[in-house]
Amino acid sequence: MEILLIKRRQMRRGTMTLVSIAVTLVLIQSAHVSAVSGPDNQVAAQDWKALAELCKEYQDNFQSQSAFKAKGATIVTSWEDWKARFEPVRDRFRSRYGERNPDIYETFENVPKPDGVTMPATQAAGIAYGIDIPQCERQFADWAASWAMSALRLSNSIKEDNREKLELKYVRAEDAVRYFKLAKRWKNDGDYDAKIQEAETAARLALPLWKEVLKELAWPGHDKRFAGLDEPDALAAAALAFLREHPDWSAPEYDDEHVPLAACVESDAWSVCKRAPLTDVPTQYSVAILVAFTGKADPDLVYVYHMVFYTAEAAGVKPGLPFRHANSKQHATFRMLKSNVPTPKTAQTASG
Repeated sequence: MEILLIKRRQMRRGTMTLVSIAVTLVLIQSAHVSAVSGPDNQVAAQDWKALAELCKEYQDNFQSQSAFKAKGATIVTSWEDWKARFEPVRDRFRSRYGERNPDIYETFENVPKPDGVTMPATQAAGIAYGIDIPQCERQFADWAASWAMSALRLSNSIKEDNREKLELKYVRAEDAVRYFKLAKRWKNDGDYDAKIQEAETAARLALPLWKEVLKELAWPGHDKRFAGLDEPDALAAAALAFLREHPDWSAPEYDDEHVPLAACVESDAWSVCKRAPLTDVPTQYSVAILVAFTGKADPDLVYVYHMVFYTAEAAGVKPGLPFRHANSKQHATFRMLKSNVPTPKTAQTASG
């Protein structure tokens, strides 16, 4: 009898030991799963966010002809930069989560949507996988060729005796050269050499005609009616200093470097550009300033922009220095002879 009781106790201890081992294994496995699923979800969310942002950038900037053309002189660098960022992200997403929509849906079903992302992961994958880079570039080439033909037709339609439009005649010929070169870049099987040569000839013939007209274009100088806390010369100097410190002031409309050279005040006073919504109290002021920039393309010419300079935006702000922001007015730019632009030390002439 005693022997039987001992055996039963041994069996119970053995059973309890097996149960303990089983529970321990379950806990270990559970901890392992928790440790893995957390980081995996985090990585998946990061991949989702990266791909979705690149897809949105593509839709905003490269899907429509107007949006693409609006990139201006930055067309090539904008596209190449986006492409260099997009392709590795897309390829990584495809290798990790597969090609099939059901597989992607199942993977991301329990992944929280990343901050700032609006499109589902399946939608981002669908857009990304459908982007055909060579086809996109062929489309860009067709767009550029169309813009070039339109620009060249307009340039050729302006007569040499139409002095008021000789700048446009030259500018549109320049545009045609640039656009035909873009078309050739993205569509190597296209025959654009003859068209490039035709546009270059049109630009070369139009340039001296326009430069002759430019001799009559004078620097306006400060608006002598200006009334404000700071002298016009101080505002002009501050504008040039601000632009040197902030070379990313806005996207230049000419495909060249822009080095600030001279400035003059165009306003007769500071203007209120923002007010508090309830009290109507001014919270930001601005002043219009004309700025000339030198470039590398033609040492005889400068780029002149009608610009706006702003104070800080704050309650109680005063209409005066320092400047906090600046931008150029869209399509409000022209070129003139550098020799007709006085240096800051001699730019004292006032206009009426």
